[in-house]
Amino acid sequence: MKKKTTKRMIFVIVCIIVVLLLIYIRLLSHPIKRRVGDFTVIFYSNRVGLWEYHGNEENIILPNTIGIMPVTQIGGNCFAGNSKIKSVTIPKNIKIIYDGAFMDCKNLETVKAENVQIIGAGAFVRDQKLKTADFGNSLEIIDSNSFGVCKSLTYIPYSKKLNSIGQLAFCGSGIEEIGDLSGVNVEGGYIFANTPWMDKQDTDYVIINNVLQQYKGDKSVSVIPNGVEVLSEAYGEGTEKALTIYLPESVKKISAIGLFDNPNYVIYIPASVEYIEEIKYADVSGCKIITVSGSCAEQYAIDNGFDYEIVDGWEVPEEE
Repeated sequence: MKKKTTKRMIFVIVCIIVVLLLIYIRLLSHPIKRRVGDFTVIFYSNRVGLWEYHGNEENIILPNTIGIMPVTQIGGNCFAGNSKIKSVTIPKNIKIIYDGAFMDCKNLETVKAENVQIIGAGAFVRDQKLKTADFGNSLEIIDSNSFGVCKSLTYIPYSKKLNSIGQLAFCGSGIEEIGDLSGVNVEGGYIFANTPWMDKQDTDYVIINNVLQQYKGDKSVSVIPNGVEVLSEAYGEGTEKALTIYLPESVKKISAIGLFDNPNYVIYIPASVEYIEEIKYADVSGCKIITVSGSCAEQYAIDNGFDYEIVDGWEVPEEE
């Protein structure tokens, strides 16, 4: 009798293991979307993602787990356009906030998290009342336009692990101070454009971590200071004023597609430049490039149909 009972128990346990294994295999290839309370969620093999919020609460505390599964991410557009949310508390299991998750939440004022690592593109864009944004000590990436036009946000959500801030991340926001961004990649264009911090910079060349962020001068000749290693979208593309730009030998990289779009620009690019961000189209009415034979800039001009001139070298003039 005991042997039969033992065999039955073993059989039941084996069946349960097989069922769980089949569910696991199913989730690996086909995550399941279900409504759970106020959320539509996605069940993966070892985690849950929040997909869409259906509730009406003003102050939301997100779930740390659903059943025994950890909730690890907030899906793109999960709360987008919600006009009722005023605050959201994000528990420790949630590490990723995907693109547009809280965009256009016009009354959102406070976000508090414990362990977020990545904030996706446009995650909080146009949340104009957002003034408190705390994501814990694990934040590594603030993607492009994450906090664009967050006019009430006066500081950068920061952690010692922060290593990258994307283009337009705080453009048009209320940032007043940027703090210490040593070691943070700030090569993206217009990161702090149209902010109180940028407005009060009283220099022609706004440089962060050897990246030229913005040229604020109004002369016809711009001589970029030696030591700049990366040229971001510092000059814009809309001005109709003629401008001749001289890059120093310290520049290794150009991440400024808009720079080449302006037919009023003449750009002297030395052989030290090893990389120019790929352009998706050719525009023969764009800038004129002056460079040396065999340079990265020469090949770039050829590939994109820009007017260019090869010279042996040049004298760098004084700025007017």
